[in-house]
Amino acid sequence: MLDRLKLTPLSLVIAVCFTYAAYLILGLETETRGIGNGVKIAYTLVLVVILFLTDLLFRRFIESKKWIWLIQGSFILIIVVLMIIFQKR
Repeated sequence: MLDRLKLTPLSLVIAVCFTYAAYLILGLETETRGIGNGVKIAYTLVLVVILFLTDLLFRRFIESKKWIWLIQGSFILIIVVLMIIFQKR
């Protein structure tokens, strides 16, 4: 059963996003600057849906586990770099 389970970089990011959403829902974040927890939860859950659909597309079109890790890792790296670039503006 576990051999059919494909652990991918996007599935790990999805798990981190779910954990962050649970952290916000439980009210463990006390400092809210500028944006409320409800909006953060909504954005995080929308991000989870987008990442889940992207992960499904990658899994559908790429069969090899090695290529999935390489392509999804590159995808995540590019997204993080773009976020850093646009945040500095």
